[in-house]
Amino acid sequence: MLWKSLIALCVIGVALGEQTPVFLWGANSPTKPSLRTVPQAEFGEQLATLLKDHMVVAFEENGLSNRDFLCSNGEAQSCYAQLQSVSPKTYYTSVENPSEALRAAAEKREHNSIDANGQLVQPVKCEVGTAHFVSFEDVSETRAATLQSHDSAIAAISKQLNGCKVAYLYLAAPATAPTVQRRVRRWTAAETSGYRFYSGNQFAISFTDVKYINEGATTTTTPLKVSGITVNNVTANIKFSVALHTDAGKDITFDVSYSSVDGYYTVSNAAYGGETFRTPGVNAPTTFSYACGNATWYTPAKENKANALAWSSLQLQAPFSQTARDNFAFDDSWDCVGFVTPGILMGLFVIVILLVIVFLGLCWMMDIKTMDRFDDPKGKTITINASAE
Repeated sequence: MLWKSLIALCVIGVALGEQTPVFLWGANSPTKPSLRTVPQAEFGEQLATLLKDHMVVAFEENGLSNRDFLCSNGEAQSCYAQLQSVSPKTYYTSVENPSEALRAAAEKREHNSIDANGQLVQPVKCEVGTAHFVSFEDVSETRAATLQSHDSAIAAISKQLNGCKVAYLYLAAPATAPTVQRRVRRWTAAETSGYRFYSGNQFAISFTDVKYINEGATTTTTPLKVSGITVNNVTANIKFSVALHTDAGKDITFDVSYSSVDGYYTVSNAAYGGETFRTPGVNAPTTFSYACGNATWYTPAKENKANALAWSSLQLQAPFSQTARDNFAFDDSWDCVGFVTPGILMGLFVIVILLVIVFLGLCWMMDIKTMDRFDDPKGKTITINASAE
């Protein structure tokens, strides 16, 4: 019985072992037969030899298989156009647990990732004997496009480490490794034809157009063309002022302040042409971008009239973070339209009325009682005397 259990454990161990392809370049390595799986211990000894005089950078690709190396794009070109030109290089069709082998061989291990822009999140220092595990932040696109973008990112990072003695590995990420995915935000035609301004990693704003509405004797609407942006710090990491330069010779100005209590940034003190405008509800968490399809900022009412700045497809964000990248992409939007709309309130009101009716009906049905006496045909007739008063 014991030997059967040992055989079962061996079978389970073999089944759990991951056998994936490995592409190695940047250093000479022994070739292996294509139809033979390289054991983990043997591959670990090979990596330990490399680590004596090299730094090893392992790019972990989610779901990498031998079929991926045959990938081609719509123009019949290989998805690995950059990796094809590297030398020296060695391709192993099947290696048992290559990531675990590298972890066991390296005394010092560091983890890094490549963002959606193809850049390393943390800089890599050249240090012999160190193993760097680099993962990718996948985006929701086709497999061919993903592999092609990863190929370009690997080539760019290899050029940055050109002065170091590095051995590179391109292998499959372990099945237990978490997969980080990000959605790609695609710009609409209105956004690409509108305005979009940055101020480093401090502030970004996008809108289709902005109009100044003057409710004087006659209401006039003046479209404003914005030519640039200026951001001036008022209080470091807490508040700054923004000025949008228009063709009318007047700037649209407003302040963006950060509250450490709730983690929100707020737009306030808006002004244009000597007039102040109210900006109710223009706030969002720092990890979100404020978005509003049609936003209108009004001046205080005078004689039941108020001027306004009307924005179309407005979106802005102030991360208030030193780690934010320059010309950052907008995060998920914090929409100006509240979740509870009049339609939702009407639906909830009708449901409450129906529940009250059903509750009362059930109570009345449960209160129905049967008679406690019945007429017996063989007995004396029940007589009820009724008299008029």
